[in-house]
Amino acid sequence: VALHFTWQKDWAGVKQVLPMIESLLIPFGVRPHWGKLFTLSPRNLQMQYEQLADFRLLLKQYDPHGKFRNGFLDTYLYL
Repeated sequence: VALHFTWQKDWAGVKQVLPMIESLLIPFGVRPHWGKLFTLSPRNLQMQYEQLADFRLLLKQYDPHGKFRNGFLDTYLYL
């Protein structure tokens, strides 16, 4: 299921309701679109991916020097 509730660029308005919507959806395994706006904490986001540890091993294997890492990925995947 995907939720899309605005077609206008209104980050101020979205920022007010998005945390509430996300917190209500956490018990259902909410997974945000990685290319869209979300406010989930890294911890809450990581809890939604059961195989994140396996994915981290793949990242170490195929990108051992972190060439493709950035601040966003460091925050949400590498904590």
